[in-house]
Amino acid sequence: MTAAVALALAALAGAAAPAAEAARASPVRVDADSVVYAFQKREVTFSGANGKPVTMTRDGARLTCQRLVAQNDEAGQIVTAVCSGDVHFTSGARSATCERATYDGPGDRIVCEGSPLLKDGGSEARGTRLVYDLKKDQADLENAVVIIPPDQVDQEQRALEARRKERRR
Repeated sequence: MTAAVALALAALAGAAAPAAEAARASPVRVDADSVVYAFQKREVTFSGANGKPVTMTRDGARLTCQRLVAQNDEAGQIVTAVCSGDVHFTSGARSATCERATYDGPGDRIVCEGSPLLKDGGSEARGTRLVYDLKKDQADLENAVVIIPPDQVDQEQRALEARRKERRR
């Protein structure tokens, strides 16, 4: 059985989000095979089954994994969530994989730890910690090692040489 949660946790918690908070936050949707609610702790555990991942989406960003544990506010909205087991994050053409990702709703960011790998087009970057700012669409990778495909390097070199020639004229 697939469970879909799109901030419907507010209805389950029996509280309404303040208008300012609702206007500020983008809706979060979680699809999972299994959902366990711990109402007293304001915690929801989502699990996948038979190789099907848990999928959390917000705007154009998608986070998938085998298990997601979310903390909710008084209104039942997801404030933070920890995603573990075969973690994949995508936003537009960019994607990242890691061992564990933490969604920080108020901070509008995803933090990937455990051998994060960021891919953008043909380029790849590895590091120790990746912080992806959802609002700015910006990734900060600590201790980064970047691999750029040779054809992309050649193309950039030709473009740079062409700009230099134009300046000399």
